[in-house]
Amino acid sequence: MQFEEQDWLEQELKSALARKEPPEGFARGVNQKLVEPRRQHGNVIEFPSRSAKRWLSVAAAVVLVAGGTAGYRRYEGEKAKRELMQAFFIAGGKLNHVQAHVAEVSQ
Repeated sequence: MQFEEQDWLEQELKSALARKEPPEGFARGVNQKLVEPRRQHGNVIEFPSRSAKRWLSVAAAVVLVAGGTAGYRRYEGEKAKRELMQAFFIAGGKLNHVQAHVAEVSQ
C-alpha cells in the first residue's frame, strides 16, 4: 500500500513539475510590465542603488561582527566558568585532605 501511495505522489509531482509552454503573448506581457513603468516615470532609481548596497553590506558586516563578538564573549564566559568550577573542585579536595589531617593530628 505504501508503494502505491509513493507511486501516486511521484506521478502527481511529475505532472505538476512537467514543462509547459507559456500562453501566447506571455513574453510580450512581461516585457510591457517591465518597460512600461520606466517610460511613465522617466529616470527611476533602481533599488538597491550602489549606495544602498554599500550601506546594506556595512550593516550586514556590523551585525556579523557584533554577533560573532557576542558569541565569542559567551564562549569565553562559559570557559571561565568551567575553569573556576574545576579550581573549586581541586581546592575543595585539598581542603578536605587538610581538614582530615588536622582532625587526625588533634586526636
